[in-house]
Amino acid sequence: MDVNIVNHWGLLQPYWLLLLPLPWLWLYWRRSQSVSWPRILPVLTVRYPLLGDLPQSSIDIKSNTKNRQADVMMSLAMSLMVLALSQPVHYTGFFEPEKKSAPVDLILVVGTALSMSLSDYEINGQIVDRLTLTRQLLDGFVSDYSGQRIGLVILGNPPALWLPLTSDKIIVQDAISRIRTFLGGRITDMGATLRLVSEHFKDQNEKVVVLISDGGAQVGAISPQEAAQELAAEGFSLYVIAVGSSDPDAGSLDKSSLIYEAVNLNMLQQVAKQGKGQLFHALNTQAFSDALEMIEKKHRKPIAKEGKKYLTRVWYPVPLALAMLLILYVSLRQSGSINKASGIRPSKIKSVEIK
Repeated sequence: MDVNIVNHWGLLQPYWLLLLPLPWLWLYWRRSQSVSWPRILPVLTVRYPLLGDLPQSSIDIKSNTKNRQADVMMSLAMSLMVLALSQPVHYTGFFEPEKKSAPVDLILVVGTALSMSLSDYEINGQIVDRLTLTRQLLDGFVSDYSGQRIGLVILGNPPALWLPLTSDKIIVQDAISRIRTFLGGRITDMGATLRLVSEHFKDQNEKVVVLISDGGAQVGAISPQEAAQELAAEGFSLYVIAVGSSDPDAGSLDKSSLIYEAVNLNMLQQVAKQGKGQLFHALNTQAFSDALEMIEKKHRKPIAKEGKKYLTRVWYPVPLALAMLLILYVSLRQSGSINKASGIRPSKIKSVEIK
């Protein structure tokens, strides 16, 4: 965060200053009325030598002067409280917030049919099968995922909800590591799987589905193309990542006794088209990773850029404390807590109650 230095003063709630004339209007009213101050503290007795010998007029003048001074101090105290309400601050710096984007929820649909056990990929000189490649790349994708939540669905016959939407990456990675071949059966029912996605995630605002499959043998009462069309009609965005080689000779990499099946790009292309999405062919590990990253970035919604963020130091306690001190001083003074005493003999001292 790059912080720039500034040095000026301001008010966070300046509209409170509209109340500033009220304390002085109150002072004007006090001057025009003969109103005595209420007693806040207990009545105290002031001892003053020869008080009875003083002219009554001089006492009244002192009392009136004292009240006028108290009125001015109270008006000043109320003005300071209004200033405190306006929240004076000292701006010491500012910074520009980083650009943000709205999070994206992804629903990953992973195929586990028999054909996903075919080995036609090579990672670091080692031949791996399609499902192993899928697990490894999804694990890395989740660790760097900047969206909000991820859900997992097993593409099979029957299909299964493997993990509801969650933002816990550790749980997602653990669920991915437990995906195995035949988890959803030897063949797949893509139509039923897409309908399962529609039923469980229809209430989500941002509906992004990523189908990872080799397009192997399909069963079911509804075709994958028809199910993808229904999914798109409900507001889902369906993307397909095709795993496996389209070259029939790539089966030479596989050491199992299974009959090699190349990826069915034609069928998967139709599914992506009907789902209003796009087909990505994972020819290698990099192409697979690029496809996942491109899908996530495409559905990031930019958030409106925020303005400058200022670093402030608050100063409202200062006028508030001054106002409290003035009020306390006036209260003590009007209640007779500021005493005048002398060393005259007690027999010559008269006691009076100051009102």
